Amino acid sequence: MGIQMLYGVGIREAIASNSLEKMKAVAAQAEVTLKAQGDIGAAYVELRDAIQALEGK
Repeated sequence: MGIQMLYGVGIREAIASNSLEKMKAVAAQAEVTLKAQGDIGAAYVELRDAIQALEGK
């Protein structure tokens, strides 16, 4: 399958492919990425809050 950037669209494309092999490969990649990068969603919220705090000054 090769390495691909993991993002919502790629995950949804794997689901839409209806290919169990592709879905399992993307899920495995997602697990590795999440372990390496942590909670990206929470980090984004913190970043957005920091931007808003600076803009409010």
